Amino acid sequence: VHPPQPPGIYVLTQQKKPWPEDTGPDRYRRGIYTYFWRSSPDPFMATFDAPKANTTCTRRTRSNTPLQALTLANDRGFFEIARGLAARVLRGPASSDSQRIDYAFQLCLSRSANDRERQRILKFLQAQRQHFENSPQQARQVAPEVFPKHIDVHEAAAWSATARVLMNLDEFITRE
Repeated sequence: VHPPQPPGIYVLTQQKKPWPEDTGPDRYRRGIYTYFWRSSPDPFMATFDAPKANTTCTRRTRSNTPLQALTLANDRGFFEIARGLAARVLRGPASSDSQRIDYAFQLCLSRSANDRERQRILKFLQAQRQHFENSPQQARQVAPEVFPKHIDVHEAAAWSATARVLMNLDEFITRE
């Protein structure tokens, strides 16, 4: 598969390679199915410590770098996935903010939020609502492409921002 990549990512390699970005469900398939060239490894995989393709790997090294955090916060693929998570939360069974936060925690972390986490996420969500109410054009850029009709665009954008925060938690990223 060909997940989203920055434009021209493979132009400066030994051989120019096309990267025809997939659309539809293949766009989000697991990394094991991603095309991988030894001469120019996928930048996302290299950032997250993928082993070299020409050696045996019995154990993967684990690191936690600022570049990884920036990738999770700003990568186009992760941004699209966060928008999808926001749309799922908004379409879900929950109706109040607290219930939606718990639902999002269940989806992301397989547990409910504790009171402290719920209050912090709720405070962040309210700040994002206010920001997007004052910036409607930015809200349209951040909101999921498809979200429930009864939800305002600034509400959908606020939930997209909240989903990005949840997906950037260490608990979401690492497996212990």
